[in-house]
Amino acid sequence: MRGKRGAMGIEWAATIMVAAVLAVTLLARRLRIADPILLIVLGVVLAIIPSLPTVIVEPDLLLLLVLPPLLFWHAFIVSPREIKATAPAVTLLAIVLVALTALTVGCVLKLLLDLPWPVAIAIGAVLAPTDPIAFLTVARRLGVSPRLVGLLDGENLLNDFTALVIYGVAVEAALTDTWSAPHALSRFVLTAFAGAAIGLVVGFMISTVNRRITTPSLPPIVTLAGAYLAFLPAEALHVSAVLAAGVAGRTAGARSPIVDRPEGRIVGYGFWNTWTFLLTAVLFVLVGLQLPVALVGLTDIAMTAMICLAVIGTVVTLRLVFSLGIGLVPAPIARRMTVARRRWPWAESLIVGWSGMRGAFSLVMALILPLDFPYRDLAIVITFSVILATLIGQGLTLPILIRRLPIERDEVSPRERIRARQEAREAALDRLDEISEEGGISEEQEAHLRSGYRNHDGEDAARAHRAELEMIAAERRAAIDMRRNGRISDDILREIESDLDMRAVLLHEHLTDPGRG
Repeated sequence: MRGKRGAMGIEWAATIMVAAVLAVTLLARRLRIADPILLIVLGVVLAIIPSLPTVIVEPDLLLLLVLPPLLFWHAFIVSPREIKATAPAVTLLAIVLVALTALTVGCVLKLLLDLPWPVAIAIGAVLAPTDPIAFLTVARRLGVSPRLVGLLDGENLLNDFTALVIYGVAVEAALTDTWSAPHALSRFVLTAFAGAAIGLVVGFMISTVNRRITTPSLPPIVTLAGAYLAFLPAEALHVSAVLAAGVAGRTAGARSPIVDRPEGRIVGYGFWNTWTFLLTAVLFVLVGLQLPVALVGLTDIAMTAMICLAVIGTVVTLRLVFSLGIGLVPAPIARRMTVARRRWPWAESLIVGWSGMRGAFSLVMALILPLDFPYRDLAIVITFSVILATLIGQGLTLPILIRRLPIERDEVSPRERIRARQEAREAALDRLDEISEEGGISEEQEAHLRSGYRNHDGEDAARAHRAELEMIAAERRAAIDMRRNGRISDDILREIESDLDMRAVLLHEHLTDPGRG
């Protein structure tokens, strides 16, 4: 990015933007409005202030800085159990619907503007992936079932990859005037496998390095570097950098409970949550900053508005019809598409259909279009319109639908959570029995640990703390086994793991500094 115009330097402008992002986010939370809505408005306001420099986004720089960490972290924290539970439905939404959306929007743009097919489909691919952040925030607050949350979360992970693959092929065809179906298919298969292989190797490398690190501040740096280490070589080799970053994140995320140290995990989650929040927030501000610049390049505003309305109607209607259509699938097929032995409920189909808000990844794809891409300004304006319309129209009404429709509620998670903690605690007490039989602690220490699971008074601290650390390790292994066997979700594992990590860190501090006890 570079700036020009105005007396204020780019450094001051960046400082003001970050401060404004934080203030606007706090305001959005207070007003209970989706953050992206106010952040885009903030970008537009900043763009029309004369003393601020005009921000021109360099597509290559944005691609390299923003995409790797977002793809990596989303794959790192995604829950495979929930995705597996609704895998056929996820496949329909994340692959079939994304491809259908790209093609349908492309047809609309071809019909209205007679755009070249590659250009039209590239813009369609920009608008194809959904962003479930608004849905997930509301869903978890209102107790939506984990199955529905997992469906939308899994769709979001996979639809980014599907859309970016279509986008890459279409952009290349638009800029080179060369395209053929066999070439595109063979290139897709080759780049996908090569990208996944790079990601797998990098993911194992991240886990191997983090296993050997004892300084808590280093694992987040290793994982961030790993995101780029997966993405950049794949990009240089012209294979799927998107899959490389995603597979690296999923591999490292799956191994994290086993190999990462508690201190590193605690620091890492805080670092990544902050970093991805800032990246996403800045993206929404950037699209607001780009809108006035893009509008200058358009000559017929009325025609542009009509096109935007047509595209908005297309993406919203298509998703609704497609999602409701899933509920009409015959029961034998429906049983393969869901865990329940019934059709997909119409109310849940409606929620899925109305959860098609567009967000960060559509922004990224619009902004990283090459500067010489035909109709680039139009693509940015259409993307802005679709994001704003879906965030306001669907994002603000979704909580009302969730409250009023007869959908399945989250009644399993509390039972899962209690059962998981009980079984993990039993594993810890079994380990305490073994330690006691080995003579590792006194009867008094065993009684302290068994009754309160914590020796608060610090007597014979070293032996008691070491015993408790072994009990925590047993709890952790039990929780990991439950996750591996599909008995608990990744969210519950992370919740238990977070508690165990905090206790383990405190015990390590007591062991290294007995004065704390």
